[in-house]
Amino acid sequence: MFKRKFIRKLSVGLLTSAALFSFILPTSGASAQEVNTKHFRGPIFCPPPHWPKKPQPKQPDDPTKQPVLEAKTINSNKEWTTSDIEITYKPNTFVGSSYVEFHFPYRFHASTRDTLNGKALEYTQILNDGQTVRVPVYALSSSEFKLVMIRKTLPNAGTHRITAELHQNGKNINHAETTLEIVPR
Repeated sequence: MFKRKFIRKLSVGLLTSAALFSFILPTSGASAQEVNTKHFRGPIFCPPPHWPKKPQPKQPDDPTKQPVLEAKTINSNKEWTTSDIEITYKPNTFVGSSYVEFHFPYRFHASTRDTLNGKALEYTQILNDGQTVRVPVYALSSSEFKLVMIRKTLPNAGTHRITAELHQNGKNINHAETTLEIVPR
């Protein structure tokens, strides 16, 4: 009986150690040069501070490649009236895996009733008390983003600036600005 228990424990121990070592030891087909590290986001090597920095990509000079942002009121453009506001952003570039961010001036607030490309905004996409809307986009998303702010009370008369930008990997790729003119009563 002692012999049977000893053999059972020994065989279980050998099986677990074989499984453990199969994960640790490299196989004949894998080497350190073949390791795919696309999931790693940070730099592997940090260059010294005296090395020259890579130039940042500039926005293209071609007007057909420049991002376009348009804003207009639907019902009225008089102060303190209720109107829908339609904001259209065309980054004119491949969006890839990124997010679009809209910034509104004081007294403009987005809510979950508002829509982007026909889909209602989620509360997680609305930031800074409704003055910022950040929406993730994917490679198969539309290249035009139409944000409709529903039944908003327009603020005091004047020129109000609205901005939109496309962010990829934490960098601002395409920045566009427009103004919305509100007239007095």
